[in-house]
Amino acid sequence: MVYEHPLAYLLGVEGIALQRATTGHGRSGREFVERRIEEVRRLLDDPRLAQGVDVERVDTGEGYREWSQRYDTPNTAFFDLDVAEPLLDAVPVGIAVDAACGTGRWTAELVRRGHVVTGVDSSPEMLEIAREDVTATFVEASVEDLPFPDQTVDLVVFAWR
Repeated sequence: MVYEHPLAYLLGVEGIALQRATTGHGRSGREFVERRIEEVRRLLDDPRLAQGVDVERVDTGEGYREWSQRYDTPNTAFFDLDVAEPLLDAVPVGIAVDAACGTGRWTAELVRRGHVVTGVDSSPEMLEIAREDVTATFVEASVEDLPFPDQTVDLVVFAWR
């Protein structure tokens, strides 16, 4: 078991930002630092962040097997497609790879935009759901060793949710 606490995570991120600001490697200046400190105070006062949990660690395969069943439920996206739309709008239609495609959310968007898409994921459970929902080619493989020769695709998307 590992003890995880949302407040500890968020304070850690704020701490990294403050450390980078003081070493000149990130955004800096009085306004930035004061906003970070204000955010830390707000986080400390938020009762929703008061409790941590003991979490059983599982290997990646088991984690994605479990997550595949709720991956596409509301409020699980880290960022929405509309954030990437201006970037995708600037890319000509071509041969695309959705690396770590999961259940195919980005694959579907690329297909909708006219790309010929291959989704790649290491989780057979995620790919099973993607194949049910999206008309594209799907390959079980690791993103660390994508099964495409160099210079054979026009676009690679690697997006988490």
